[in-house]
Amino acid sequence: MSANTATVEGTSRGTLLVVDGHSLAFRAFFALPVENFSTSSGQATNAVWGFATMLAQVIDTEHPDHLAVAFDVKGGTFRSAMLPQYKGTREAAPEDLLSQLPLIQRMLSALGVTYIEQPGYEGDDVIGTLATMGDKAGYRTLVLSGDRDAFQLINDNITVLYPGHHFKDLKHMTPEAVVEKYHVTPEQYPDLAALRGETADNIPGVPGVGDGFAAKWINQYGGLDQIIEHADEITGKKGEALRENIEQVKLNRSVNALVRDLELGVALDDLTFGTVDAAQLNTLFSTLEFGVRTRNRVLKTFNASQSAAGATVQAESNRLVMPEVTAITHGDDLRTWVDKNMPPADEHLHGDDEDANPAIDAGSFSESTATCVDAVNHSWVLQAEGDAKPGNAVMTSLMLMVNGQGAQIEHIDDSIASELQRVLDEYHRSMVVHGYKEQQHLLESAGMALPTPLFDTKLAGYLVHPDFHAESLEQAAGHFLDLHFEEQGSAATQGTLDLDDMEESSNTHVDELQRHTAIIDTLASVLADLLDQRAQFGLLKSIELPVSKVLYDMEHAGAQVDMMRLNGMRDQFAADARQAQEIAWESAGERVNLQSPKQLRKILFEDMGLKPTRKTKSGSYTTNAAALQTLYEHSIDNERANQFLGALLRHRETNKLKQIVQTLIDAVNPRDGRIHTTFEQTVAATGRLSSVDPNLQNIPNRNAAGREIRSAFVPGEGYESLLSSDYSQVELRIMADLSGDEALIEAFRSGRDFHKYVASLVYGIPVEEITSDQRSHVKAMSYGLAYGLSTYGLSQQLKIAPKEAESLRNQYFATFGKVHEYLESLVSTAREKGYTETIYGRRRYFPGLKSPNRAVRDAAERAALNAPIQGSAADIMKIAMIRAAESLREARLKSRIILQIHDELVVEIAPGEAEQATTLVRDAMEHAVTMAVPLDVSTGIGSDWQLAAH
Repeated sequence: MSANTATVEGTSRGTLLVVDGHSLAFRAFFALPVENFSTSSGQATNAVWGFATMLAQVIDTEHPDHLAVAFDVKGGTFRSAMLPQYKGTREAAPEDLLSQLPLIQRMLSALGVTYIEQPGYEGDDVIGTLATMGDKAGYRTLVLSGDRDAFQLINDNITVLYPGHHFKDLKHMTPEAVVEKYHVTPEQYPDLAALRGETADNIPGVPGVGDGFAAKWINQYGGLDQIIEHADEITGKKGEALRENIEQVKLNRSVNALVRDLELGVALDDLTFGTVDAAQLNTLFSTLEFGVRTRNRVLKTFNASQSAAGATVQAESNRLVMPEVTAITHGDDLRTWVDKNMPPADEHLHGDDEDANPAIDAGSFSESTATCVDAVNHSWVLQAEGDAKPGNAVMTSLMLMVNGQGAQIEHIDDSIASELQRVLDEYHRSMVVHGYKEQQHLLESAGMALPTPLFDTKLAGYLVHPDFHAESLEQAAGHFLDLHFEEQGSAATQGTLDLDDMEESSNTHVDELQRHTAIIDTLASVLADLLDQRAQFGLLKSIELPVSKVLYDMEHAGAQVDMMRLNGMRDQFAADARQAQEIAWESAGERVNLQSPKQLRKILFEDMGLKPTRKTKSGSYTTNAAALQTLYEHSIDNERANQFLGALLRHRETNKLKQIVQTLIDAVNPRDGRIHTTFEQTVAATGRLSSVDPNLQNIPNRNAAGREIRSAFVPGEGYESLLSSDYSQVELRIMADLSGDEALIEAFRSGRDFHKYVASLVYGIPVEEITSDQRSHVKAMSYGLAYGLSTYGLSQQLKIAPKEAESLRNQYFATFGKVHEYLESLVSTAREKGYTETIYGRRRYFPGLKSPNRAVRDAAERAALNAPIQGSAADIMKIAMIRAAESLREARLKSRIILQIHDELVVEIAPGEAEQATTLVRDAMEHAVTMAVPLDVSTGIGSDWQLAAH
């Protein structure tokens, strides 16, 4: 039934849907993450997409034939004059939301939907007037709003559609529903709201009186006027509070009453569904980079066929095709299925044999890779599911899919495992997976080895959009394919937006494994096409996939720890924390909660009279670590405060160290006594690796106590020592090479203390006269440039005035002019192209460079300065890991890489292999890339990680 002709049984006129535009936009904005819904130019689109989808969902369910959307108007209303603090505590709407409201209105205009704003009044008053118009004209009237003030409109003809936690669970608030929930009628609801108040609107109610007591009084006396008449009869504290706040309550009642008779300049006949301007909608949706699927769904809801409207719709390359499934219960079943469906194993051989050392040089990455899509289009999908936690992986099911045919395996016996291993060995060169490393753990748990595939959609998605991180395949489908599924268990600030797959033929209860396999199949061709366009298949093939194999080996091996040392450290740190707490309590004169900012503010700024540093966004003075350190340094003349702050800082440090150690203890696998961390390959936008469960990168290395934690990492059984091998000043060497600055290159080649040498050039004095402060300042300047640190950030780090930091920056650039030119070119090129590139072609996009928000723009500029240098360092480390692992394997050594932390590799050394392994690893790291400045690698060997330090 079309929206224009729908009728509802029992009504003579039809259905009017009145929408609270700001409420719906606000909900959509907070239900969908901005980072997943933004254009390449930086325009957020989550509110527009969510608004369109939620509105379409309601229209499809309720079939209205009249529709209007009400919006607030910027500026004050008559309520602000009545109650100056009205809505005064509300934080300003996010800029990313405000920028989308005009886009939503453009979309409504293109869809032929009337939207109304009324200066001096709120959208609620427009809603009240429209609902009253519909009621009087005999329409079934629906009000879609998340504002409880709309409840006063409810009667037998007017129902409020009030969103629950999940948007699709719209509550139909009828008179009966209001009575059931609040124990008052809709007519009495404004009286209840006046007594209770409304925190969100900064309307104070009677202290201590909530919905229950307000309803009790209303039912006892009849209404607010009668309650006020009998106020003297109400006993107790609540009665006293009522009498003290009667004038406020009367004002509240005037403020929350909706205006229902505005002159809007429209009649109900003007609110029918208008003609869709498909060309205008197409232009808008193309600008917003929405997919065909979203356009089709919205156009379908608003009763416009593409051919009739003249819209040009491209072929849906991202259509999800569910596999026709064959259940596999024995190896013979699998062999039969493979013989019938798989192409000959040698028909599409793509890529080098996995045992070959990949050719990795910057030049090879710019070669044409036009065959990537062709290869993927002749590929097949492997998807295993289960728990891929290293050391405890368990596979629960598996599917193979080729040309729409799926082989589903729920239980793997020996015959299936044997046949499946043969398939993997013979057909892996045309295989597609999602998360090669994770799939390796799952297959290994069932006794199989997974060779290197042709393509990995998880890694490909990371290369295409490094700032987007999908927590699930469904999220990847939403981002890259414009396919959106309901995800259970999610939550958002304003409630979750739950949406089913947009395909009419989809089955939302389809087996998850089948859906995941189909998503991978569809993702592969879309992402392969994008990699081809950007000539990035070489990055996937020669860096990301090979390093995935190395990381799998590291995760599978794990790192041995000495539990006795860890337990001893934890107990010592706990004792140190308790001692520091006792000293802090003694200085404070009370047992203050050292974790409570509120209690700390009272002790520091009220009791001890210290001058606060700065305020937080909420208006309170901050007590974060940096503020406490500053207060400590400035409290030298206040013995009590100085002692308290010293103990507080000590308590925080030792408590944090205790927590780090406890995390390590909890992560030890009881079966082998080793920690099997997970190395994240697709999280850091720069290309760097990170570590989780546990995070080994947060083990401090700048103080003795933190470094001591490393001593708990020891060689395991069959190994005698640990090798630590790390890069020295790798970012600065890359900056020197990429900038081509002769003075900086010479500073590295001089063989002298690099930072002293650079400081002597910057300050124009002999090296031997450089002070430690001058060296540290210039060192911070050098690294600050490589990390995109602002002048203000530098001043904060060095604890010097911003003017002094600016002067140092100017001196640095005067000395190293080409560095300045290079950094300037990075931002200008990124602004022009929209992205930066590493020496290996790894891209990072910066839509924020075009943002109207200056803070966003500045952050994007700093990141654009940082990305090529950090990204190149990440590529170099990955290449070094690949080559080091390959060298150890080719030499048939038992020694193996077990950890990669920042710029460091940790290798577990087998007996008698220390010298050879050190030489091989150092050589692999030093020759990972050829630059104007040679890479410098430091190595050390010890009986634990800390003793291997150098």
